[in-house]
Amino acid sequence: MINGMSEYFQATINVIRNEIADVNTRLNLTMRAMANQVLVGRAVLITKVKVLEPKPFCGVRDAKVLENFIFHLKQYFKATNKVIKEAKETLATIHLCEDAKLWWRSRYMDIQEAHCTIDTWDVLKKELCSQFFPENVEILARQKLCDLKHTSNIREYVKQFAGLMLDIRDMSEKDNVFCFVEGLKPWAKTKLYEQRVQELMSVYTVVERLFDMTSDSQDVRRHQSSSPRRNRNSRSSSPKDVGGGKHSGRDRRPIN
Repeated sequence: MINGMSEYFQATINVIRNEIADVNTRLNLTMRAMANQVLVGRAVLITKVKVLEPKPFCGVRDAKVLENFIFHLKQYFKATNKVIKEAKETLATIHLCEDAKLWWRSRYMDIQEAHCTIDTWDVLKKELCSQFFPENVEILARQKLCDLKHTSNIREYVKQFAGLMLDIRDMSEKDNVFCFVEGLKPWAKTKLYEQRVQELMSVYTVVERLFDMTSDSQDVRRHQSSSPRRNRNSRSSSPKDVGGGKHSGRDRRPIN
């Protein structure tokens, strides 16, 4: 009886060992899979991907170009999740070129000589904006907005208007819609006011659809006007008398 119980316990122990080995195998596979993933935020897992580096900033005095460069660097730091705070300033300066690189070389010499301190990403952003961000950006944008009129392609007008709105940030939605509609051609302006659209993005969609429909109808009319038509008033020429000529129906006199 004792031998039977011993064999039973031994068999149970073997089963438990096999289950533990299986659990360990599954755990190892899970750990390997987790090693190929990065934890972003609190609970979102994303697979490692190659993050594109920001395009170099060449020092052009353009508000949108500079803002896009700074924004892209912020997104790059966030996506890679590897750049430590102390290295952000160095990594950002690596992406400077041409006039911006010359400016940074000058500032770097000032840093070496203890004339100034630029040792963080936040300080570098302020220095970049101070040097390359053009003055009176909003005033210039408002002046361009006053002169902006829809003359040809509607999508080009939408693009130019939307670009100016990026530099004018304190206008209300109602004023945005009013300025956009006032720049349209008279017939399009009337159509937009009839529809009473209140949001700028909706205005963009409506006006593009309106011009697409108008363009399609004009194409149909041009096609119809250019298609050959049969002239119903035309008459077929009457057949000529056999022998033709002015005197074909008269008797001919014999020749003496």
